[in-house]
Amino acid sequence: MTPVLSTLTFVLALLLYAAASLLFFMEVARLRGASLGTSPRTDPMLGKAPPRPQSSNLRLAALLLGLGAAGHATYVTIASFVAHVCPIRSVHFMLSVASLLAIAVYLVARQRFRVDALGMLVAPLGLAFLLGTYFLGKPGPEPKLSPMFIALHVMANLLGVALFLLAGGAASLYLVQEKRLKEKRARIGALPPLDALDHAVHRFLVAGFPLLTIGIITGTFWARQLEMGTPDEVMRTVFGYATWLLIAGVLLLRAAAGWRGRRAAYGTIAGFLCAAMVLVIYLVRPAASAALGG
Repeated sequence: MTPVLSTLTFVLALLLYAAASLLFFMEVARLRGASLGTSPRTDPMLGKAPPRPQSSNLRLAALLLGLGAAGHATYVTIASFVAHVCPIRSVHFMLSVASLLAIAVYLVARQRFRVDALGMLVAPLGLAFLLGTYFLGKPGPEPKLSPMFIALHVMANLLGVALFLLAGGAASLYLVQEKRLKEKRARIGALPPLDALDHAVHRFLVAGFPLLTIGIITGTFWARQLEMGTPDEVMRTVFGYATWLLIAGVLLLRAAAGWRGRRAAYGTIAGFLCAAMVLVIYLVRPAASAALGG
């Protein structure tokens, strides 16, 4: 009965996190009118900011996130009894606790500080770290994965990196154009205006971020490398999460703080460079192994 309950809580938390992540992303990606997380203008009659009506999607997303966190905590507890292990010794348990604390703080702070947009960050992290607990008490070899699952992981990452390449290119062109305009030199006629480039950067990031999130989540099934992997595997994981955090930060700051233009361009380029490092490690590793073997 306990293993069945463990599986049910895992699947339920997984679905709740996924639904919350989707709703938060839809709200942040909209970016029509007032941005999420920004304070409304002061009402001259009242002398203070009027209460801003909250989107029904945001309320539902926050509810699903809270329920997912409760299921997550329940699953970790039950899984520990099933596996007969002390979860504190596992890095995946520590990551789960960190994500649960982040979710709890977010749910308390979102009403007071209007940081709704941060849900796009904490919900997928909770989902990824929940998947990491799959390895709790499983010191054996990695589970065999189906070709379809591997194809999904690879294609999501490749498409995501391709879109980030386009975003990084547009961001670089934005910086070139902006520098020429600041120096009071003529705008390069072959390039689009700054607004068009900034808009292109944002659209490429919005399209690529869900793909990168899928890649991060599916890649969590290889998360044993955090505990027992080689240095290149650990570096790949670190750069992968760094890419996700940087791109999420650019989108969140654009929605919550109105970040556009140069700051968004620099953040986009930094995220692309991290993604490029993952590819470089993939490419260099076979060559290095062959050299060492020779």
